[in-house]
Amino acid sequence: MKAEDTVPLRFGQGNVDWQQRINWEELRKKRVARAQQFMAKHGIGAAIIYGHDRRRYLSSVWNHPYGKHLPYNFVLLVRDAGFPYVPVREEVDAGRVREDCPWLEGRLLTEKEFFQPRPYRYQEPAAAKHMEDTTATQVKALLKKHGVADMPVSIDYCSLNLSHALAEQGLKLVDGNAWIDECGMVKFDEEIVLMKMAAAIHERGYGALVKDFRVGMRENDVQNIVAGVIYGAGAEYQEGWVINAGDRGSPRSFNWSDRPIRPREFLSAEFCHINYCGYKVCYDRTFLVGAKPTELQREVYQTVVEMNDRVKAFLKPGITTRDIAKLRPKPGENLKTSAQIKKWRGTWSNHFAGMGIQWDSAPYFYGPDDAEIELERNMTIAYHALFHVEGEAGGVAVENTFRITQTGCEILTQWPYEEIQVIGL
Repeated sequence: MKAEDTVPLRFGQGNVDWQQRINWEELRKKRVARAQQFMAKHGIGAAIIYGHDRRRYLSSVWNHPYGKHLPYNFVLLVRDAGFPYVPVREEVDAGRVREDCPWLEGRLLTEKEFFQPRPYRYQEPAAAKHMEDTTATQVKALLKKHGVADMPVSIDYCSLNLSHALAEQGLKLVDGNAWIDECGMVKFDEEIVLMKMAAAIHERGYGALVKDFRVGMRENDVQNIVAGVIYGAGAEYQEGWVINAGDRGSPRSFNWSDRPIRPREFLSAEFCHINYCGYKVCYDRTFLVGAKPTELQREVYQTVVEMNDRVKAFLKPGITTRDIAKLRPKPGENLKTSAQIKKWRGTWSNHFAGMGIQWDSAPYFYGPDDAEIELERNMTIAYHALFHVEGEAGGVAVENTFRITQTGCEILTQWPYEEIQVIGL
């Protein structure tokens, strides 16, 4: 890859007077301007956005993290009106958010102005309808204020009660997922830098794992080793853990256990989507515990390496997700599978999905019916290759996140995967 194709990482997380680093004021405005551009493209007058990652992308507010996996509240982005309206609670967080987020002056509304129902709570039907009607009336008033009440209003997800209440206000509701996912597909250079910082936090975790893991520890001990290190390195939060060893890696288990990890077993470790300033990568590595690999283990591992390397070779601007469908590695079809692996009933899987702002976003490829998207510079895509065999060899998983450059791709996840790394001795 040519030097001019890279987005360099030349600083850390701190702030200094002698170097221009992330200009957050500029990046916030660029993200909202881009969202406004895509709202106009899709003919949308306003957007109700519940999704935690998208709310943060538009408002830069990170509050109530324990509500991020629920439809806890929404922001309202209005066409040609700058930053979105953001709900706060007068006696809970209003003062803090006003102080922390001066760019949202005039956009922070309390529960008296911008009531937020909790659709996941039990409510008597009459009380629930009253709450949803209150919110719908307030939303309609804001849209009238900006002259967009007659335009379509998009919603990413919400309760049926709120949808019905908004429709009763005469608002035309449309899907709110496609346009904002399209909005985030191409990243600004600053966002690539932030993804690299998120990847570097993962790498601190892998470094601690290699240094401190010992044979006989359990999968949840791996969590214990890594958790303090990544938060000490600047992680905001993590979306999950996938820690598999030995028989639990064949087939793969998307969780962890208290199972002891024994010599000669593969250990795959995915610290799912460590977030830094709202950005993340997909990252998975597999290690061998306390012994040299058998010939079968070496073949299984190298198959996964070759799957990743083939993907790295064909990712470039102009290729489409349908091209990926044809070119993606398929062991036993367009990738040689040895007689030994066939004998042990080797099973593979792989998938592509966009990454950076929200997990499993566009551009993505899972099947031939998925949307056809042409890759372009600064799109980011994660590729996850998995291969496992029956019996003692176990399973291997390697996942990388790639950035599309002007001529090819750049790998953002730099922990080595090309050779088997033995740990635990």
